[in-house]
Order: sequence, then structure tokens, then C-alpha cells
Amino acid sequence: MWWAPRALPWRVSDSWDLLAVASILAGTIIRFIWGLLIHPPVDFIYSDIAGYVERAERLVNGGVLWRVDAFWPPGTHVLLAAPMKLFGPGSTGLWAGAVLWCVLSSLVPLFAWRLTRLLLSPAAAALTAAFCAFWPLYITYGAFFTSETPSLALMLAALWASYRAARESGRLACSLGLLAGVLGGAAIACRPQWILNLVVLAVLLAWRFRRQALVALAGIAVGTAVTLGGVVAHNSVVAGKPTGLSENSGLNFWMGHCQVHDVQVFDTSKEVSFNFGNPVPAQLGRGGTYYFEGPMIWDQSFFYGMGLECIRRDGLGHARILAQSVLDMTATTVPWPQVNDESGERSVVEASNLVYSYLIPIAVIGSLLIVRRKRAAGRWPGELVMLVHLLCVVLVALVFFGDPRIRSSYDVFGLALIAGLIAERFGLSIPEPDGLRASDDQAPARPLAGRS
Repeated sequence: MWWAPRALPWRVSDSWDLLAVASILAGTIIRFIWGLLIHPPVDFIYSDIAGYVERAERLVNGGVLWRVDAFWPPGTHVLLAAPMKLFGPGSTGLWAGAVLWCVLSSLVPLFAWRLTRLLLSPAAAALTAAFCAFWPLYITYGAFFTSETPSLALMLAALWASYRAARESGRLACSLGLLAGVLGGAAIACRPQWILNLVVLAVLLAWRFRRQALVALAGIAVGTAVTLGGVVAHNSVVAGKPTGLSENSGLNFWMGHCQVHDVQVFDTSKEVSFNFGNPVPAQLGRGGTYYFEGPMIWDQSFFYGMGLECIRRDGLGHARILAQSVLDMTATTVPWPQVNDESGERSVVEASNLVYSYLIPIAVIGSLLIVRRKRAAGRWPGELVMLVHLLCVVLVALVFFGDPRIRSSYDVFGLALIAGLIAERFGLSIPEPDGLRASDDQAPARPLAGRS
């Protein structure tokens, strides 16, 4: 019976799994209370959020696609359009969307647990689940119609399915790989920078598994190609020419490398204007104000050209801008849109962002030492997987710009490193699974200690 633990084949890992499940359930309750009763996203529709809602409503109503619809990645507003299609594009549909966002936010700690349960110890996985379940940035982002919540949930699910697929063979490996590819493609359709993490995934699987990973990788490639092919087809039809996953990369590149506070572009022939600002320079009072007549926001060659001109003009001094972009991902500002909230949410998010910014360098250095020790002992370090996935956000900051909002989606990997460091420091990491076991042509792996 449940009240007689001595009658059960109890293991240490089972206790950690119970902690993970309890944390996930508690986090789910908090998210639904916060996202539906205290801070419903239907009451906070402005800026980027208003754009997602407007495009979702127009999609449901069968409205004509606009040229600007190819500017943003379409994944978020297509996902938001699903509950609107079922319940109508009015208030009921928006509330259904709020429920969907709460569900997706609740899935983040669940998929984080399943992923780290494959790669780290049961203790580290349970601590990761607990950290994600109560992480203020993840709770609060679930109460806004932004792309962070759906893209993170989808990518974590894709990574879990991918690393699980690499442990299997035959039809199951291919099916899991195909599912992972579709989920990963959907995440990229919301936030294109996640494509870096899929590349990391493919490299790690090919390196660690070699022949064993081919079936899984084939499924991942097919699923991703099909999903992203649909995104590219949609954007190309809207733009009237072949285009990519979105058309905002040129503008983001320029804003990050040329110190832009805000910009307005105006089309004199159609009398259409767009205004954009970067949350980090807005809070720090940094950067210049620009106005353009003629080139529109989707004119990527124009903005890429100006960004490259800033790099050429700065020369070696541009390293300061790159270092500043990396620093801007930390606690120099408060993440958007929570920075606009005065109900107490801002102070909690600001404090957690500050604590994370101080802890993450310690976690990275400590994890590197753990990786070195495990490699020397002939053990595969799951911390290495977390580290490489986390470092993808640094590349995003260097290519475009740094922002704690962008970084927040990658906090799950940093929280996993912190959890792994705690587990190692207090001797909680035994028994430990080897989720990335050796391939058939390498030394055989020891049995898995945990369940997938």
C-alpha cells in the first residue's frame, strides 16, 4: 500500500522522481492560478503580443495575408490561432489561448525533467524539474502571449525525444526521431535561433552514437524538413518571392551591431510606417534614433549592409560591442515585458534574474570541472550536453544582440547545470544513468540506473 513504503522495492532514484513529480504538479497549480486568475494574458495585449493576437485573429477569419506576415516567424500566431479556431476569435478564443499557454508553461518543467533524467543523475534531474517549476521567469512568461513559452516547451520535447530515440533502434528510433524533428521544427517556427540547438543535437548524436544514431537522425531530419518547409512556403507566398523562416534577421543584426535605440521606417508610396525599439537600450538610455523613408523592415540586404558597415567602421573596437551584447543578457536590465508590470511581478523577476546572472558563471566553471573529471574516469558527462546547448545563446548574442528575454529560454540548461553541481557537491549523483551510451563500435555501456 502507498502508506507502507517498506513493502515497496524502494530506491533512492524513486525518491528523487517523487520530488520531481511533486514539483511539476505544484508548478502547474501556480501557473494556472497566476495565468488565469491573477495575471491573465488577455489583459496584457500590446506591442509584440498585440501583433501575435492580430495575426492569429486574421488567420482564423480567413483574412488576406499581409506582406509583414513574413517578417515575424509564424509559429506563435499559428499556434495561438488553434484555440481561436475552436472557440472563436473573440474573448472566448483568447481565454482558450490563455489555457493553452498555461499548459505549455507547465510542460516546461516536465520535459526538462525527462531530458535531464536521460543525461544527468536522478537527483540532478529532480532538482532541475523543481527549479524550472518555480522559476519566476517561466511562470510569468506563461502569462503573456509571447513566443518564449511555446518555443521552449516544444524544443525541450524535441530534445528529449531525440536523445531517447538515439537509445532505441529500428522503427521506434525512427518514430521518435520523426516526432522530435516535427517538434523541433515547430519550436524553430516560433524562435528561429533554436536551429542552433538542433545542429548541436545532430553533432552530439553523430559523435556519440555514430552508426546507431543514423536512424534517429534520419527521422529528425525528415520531421524538421517537413515542418520548416511549410514555414518557408508560407513566407514565400506572403513575400511573393523565395524567403526564409522570417525576414527580421537583417533588422536585428543592424540593431545589435550599430547601437540602435529605436527606428521608424516609412513607405511614402503606401503611407505605411513601422516603429521598433530594443528593450535593453530603452532601459539603459543607449543608442541612436533612426528614421528611414523607402527601405522597409523586411529589406534584409539594406539592414545587413548597414550592420556590416558599423563592424567595418569600428574595426577591432567592435569587440567592445560584442562583449556588451553578452553582458546585456545578464542582470543589466529587467526582462521584457515583465519590466512594464508594477504589480510586484517586476521585482520578483528582477531579483531572480540577478541571482541567476551571478550563479551561472559558477555553474559553468564547476560543470567544466565535472566534465573533465568524468571524461578522465571514462564516463560520459551529461553536463557537456547542457553546456553546449546553453552556449548557443552566446552565439545568438554575438550575431544579433543580447537581451535577458532571449536568454531566458536557455535558462533551463543553466538551471540543469546548477542542479548537477549541487548533486555532485553533496554526493547525490549516484546512481546515475548514462543516457548517451556508447555506440555499438565502442565499449559497451553500463546498465541504465534510471528509467527514461
